[in-house]
Amino acid sequence: MRYSKIILAFLCLALVVACKSEKKVTTYEELYKEQPFTILIVPTQDNSKRQQEKNTQDHAVNDELDMAATFMQQTCVEPLVSLGYYAVPPLAGNAILEKYGKSYRQLMLDNISDLGSQYGIDAILLVAIHKWAEPEVNEVVVFAEYTLRSVKSGLELMHTWVRGDKIQPVDDKGDPIELAADLAFLQTTEMDPHLAHRCLLLQGMSDFALRNMPTSASRWMFKQDQYTSANPNFYSFLMNTDGSIEREKYNEDAFGNECFTD
Repeated sequence: MRYSKIILAFLCLALVVACKSEKKVTTYEELYKEQPFTILIVPTQDNSKRQQEKNTQDHAVNDELDMAATFMQQTCVEPLVSLGYYAVPPLAGNAILEKYGKSYRQLMLDNISDLGSQYGIDAILLVAIHKWAEPEVNEVVVFAEYTLRSVKSGLELMHTWVRGDKIQPVDDKGDPIELAADLAFLQTTEMDPHLAHRCLLLQGMSDFALRNMPTSASRWMFKQDQYTSANPNFYSFLMNTDGSIEREKYNEDAFGNECFTD
């Protein structure tokens, strides 16, 4: 009986281990080989639809989406720096890319090795917003993509797709209730509340997506970090009405259906 329990416990342990996420050393295999340090963040590629500007409200909505896309580039700096990478400041990076003269698509597909020889860049981070949606009056949803591409080899070092969702709490009359974190963000940025909710969502998504990358090889925990769990390539990021955050693996087909269909 004792041996049966031991065998049963061993099988249960094996099942738990098998169900765990892939380790970073597997998910980020190429990144561990190349060990990039200097990362240039490309301005956000915004593929989301715009309103036909028939009135001032349509124009305001389009301006809001433009500002959110601009802000998203900035959200990528802090997570990278916290891991020990050198993230080229967006203004400097944008000046380099303007002089370099390649489009977002060309940066994704072409040989870009001269970015390394000319500017000392090891990798570029390409971020795209594919779609915004508002299923409810107090809810905003965004579909985004993060790709880290090696300047030296042209290989993808990281590729993550995120479905972000932020639900704003409302009172009995349907008026929005600002959480403490939201109020602090509003006071710091002086943004319009609706734009601020978009930007808070983008900030949370970028933070979660990028902080899961391996630490820079300049950090002592670089080798230890490779045996921790990696994020799935497709996941959902939900900011609830009570301020709590839910993150979980998302179905690839469901993501594609929601993201690329109206």
